[in-house]
Amino acid sequence: MTTTTDAIEIRPGRHTAGTDDIAFDALRVQIGDRLVLPGEPGWDEVSLAWNLAIDQAPCAVVLASSTDDVAAAIRFARAYGLTVAPQAGGHGASGRLRGSIVVRSSGLDEIDVDVVGRVARVGAGVRWGQLQARLDGTGLTGMIGSNPDVSVVGYTLQGGYSWFTRAFGMGSDSLRAAEIVDADGRLRRIDDTSDPELMWALRGGGGNVAYVTAVEIDLHPAPRIAGGRLVFDIADARDVLEAFATATSETADTVSLWASIAHMPDAPFLPAEIRGRSLVTVDACASDGIGPLERALAPIRAAGTVQHDTMRVRTAAEVGDICEEPVDPMPAAHRAVPLGEVTPATVDAVLAAVGRPGPVMQLQIRHLGPARPGHRDGFVTAVPSTFVATALALVPDPAVEAVIRDAFDGVAATLRPWTAGSVASTLVAAWDTLERTASYSDRALLAEVMADADPTGTFTAAVGLV
Repeated sequence: MTTTTDAIEIRPGRHTAGTDDIAFDALRVQIGDRLVLPGEPGWDEVSLAWNLAIDQAPCAVVLASSTDDVAAAIRFARAYGLTVAPQAGGHGASGRLRGSIVVRSSGLDEIDVDVVGRVARVGAGVRWGQLQARLDGTGLTGMIGSNPDVSVVGYTLQGGYSWFTRAFGMGSDSLRAAEIVDADGRLRRIDDTSDPELMWALRGGGGNVAYVTAVEIDLHPAPRIAGGRLVFDIADARDVLEAFATATSETADTVSLWASIAHMPDAPFLPAEIRGRSLVTVDACASDGIGPLERALAPIRAAGTVQHDTMRVRTAAEVGDICEEPVDPMPAAHRAVPLGEVTPATVDAVLAAVGRPGPVMQLQIRHLGPARPGHRDGFVTAVPSTFVATALALVPDPAVEAVIRDAFDGVAATLRPWTAGSVASTLVAAWDTLERTASYSDRALLAEVMADADPTGTFTAAVGLV
């Protein structure tokens, strides 16, 4: 029996609480000490989400070293009415995973690069930094985003906003084929010829339809990568953001510009020169050299006094360092808003909303545009908006989450006059759903594919359909 929400049929719920009655002995016989249960040595470490603000509370963790381990976990979960949640290093966590068997894919770390064919086969445990390091000297890049610690597979399945989205589309649009373990525990390789419906769902629909153990993805030409960060004092924010808006309307699609307002906490882990300060930053990347990049940045440099400058020629492996994002776990929350344009009035609204220190630590605006269809068919392969603005906050205590969510709502309301498009599940908040990512008809189609591929609802992911 199915239930109906907003007229979209969803799969029946699974056993997500009270697992004391389940004997995990049968699974331990198959995979040994790669099964870790609550209270056992190492549990606190292996069950931890990267986002420390989220208690994902799984009932068990499997440290998969092979596809056989994945298949064993799936068959066991299905037999006992449990859900399976794929995860590499802890990114992609949410409360939806409570009571699930989290199957960690860190042991699935194969990387095969075909430079001539411009394709890479990447295991589910591989992080973007690892793949990019293999691409150094090839003149090619993958669709890496802002953080090198994120898994290639999880990012690709959730849409993936890349430094190279302007030139080559969303990360999910580069998915050629996938190796999966299906709901029956069978290992399969699928592509657009063998299973077009499932491939459509995997491109942006997340891990709700199968456990993906490896992907084959396009590699793209990036012969002369350059990039870095410019930092200005908050006093220059208006002029810098207006120059950023102008520059984005004039740059070639080989150049990406992202601007942020950031209120840095007075925390000992931060460098002394930025600790406790309010700043405006512009991060940038170009695939065709430092010259085109600096031409795009010229009006931005002229708009204020640059206090920190890391713009330079970079290797493929160094792209993930541009934003200087932390790779260690931290407690945080975010909410993204798609924008159709950034105008001087938008800048006024941004400064009114987050120009002074408050619950929102950072507001970043990424230029993606223009919004356009993808090269391949998928749940999310189209570039869904011209810009995406993401509000970020630290969550040092669960008691402040309500205050932060109210602040996020305020930012979204302030930006409503310029809101247009949708948000890929990569940036959907942990408490939200795929309703923000796609049209009703596409969500209904995803529900149909999910029901066909996994009728008993064995698979779950951080972002659900409803």
